Amino acid sequence: MPVTFAVAVRKGLHRVVDVAWELGFAAVSESTAAVGHGDAARRILVTTLSVVRGLCLAAHIAGRGHGHGHGEHPRHEAVLVKAPGSRNLYALRMIGLFQGALVWLVSLPVQAAAYGPGPLMVLTGPRPSRGPRGCAPRPSGNAQLAAFKAHLADAGPHHGLQPAELVL
Repeated sequence: MPVTFAVAVRKGLHRVVDVAWELGFAAVSESTAAVGHGDAARRILVTTLSVVRGLCLAAHIAGRGHGHGHGEHPRHEAVLVKAPGSRNLYALRMIGLFQGALVWLVSLPVQAAAYGPGPLMVLTGPRPSRGPRGCAPRPSGNAQLAAFKAHLADAGPHHGLQPAELVL
């Protein structure tokens, strides 16, 4: 997260933490698997699924309106507008350190899997088989969301939901 903060300060956009969060989750998974002493098959399975998920989501978030000229993410802007002094130091405390703590907290089940005793069980099989497919629906979902927003913009006020009311 310190590197992410440096990049955010240099770019003037703290939204980069959203991509770094997913990469951080993948990194925690890999490092925990490397030092864990639980069942090797479970460590490999959990690490592989966590890394694939982290990389897929990082790529998705990086490509989802985070291009040049899009400005700060509204969620982060809502936090940064409350900065009593330096926006960057406030962002470090309220966004960067918070997200870093969340990476650790959310990765606790992955960490537990790396240290857990006992062999990989048959019940583990069906769920992981869905893991790699989790990346595939995103482009389709993004296209559907874009079409929905375009329809709202074209439909006018009679439909009862204005584009500004959409919270994503």
